[in-house]
Amino acid sequence: MERWTFLILADEQGEAEQIRIFLRRGDDPAAWPCLQVALDGTEVPVDTVQKDYEAPEWKALELFTAGGGSPQRWEELKDKLRAQAG
Repeated sequence: MERWTFLILADEQGEAEQIRIFLRRGDDPAAWPCLQVALDGTEVPVDTVQKDYEAPEWKALELFTAGGGSPQRWEELKDKLRAQAG
């Protein structure tokens, strides 16, 4: 079973702007594959900006598609993390 974490990062007005995605494999959080993406599907460098909140996948995907990302792009991003995890 895969375990995912979706952290929503907000802009200065409190609106969702980016999502940081972790594939939680193993016991060491530092080793979990991670990426960060703008809501339009563009990957951005992973930073240390404080999360606004943690969302379930359905909510993160809802924000992602409302921002211009597609469900296909969402699956591509998850597949990229799966590949990094081995």
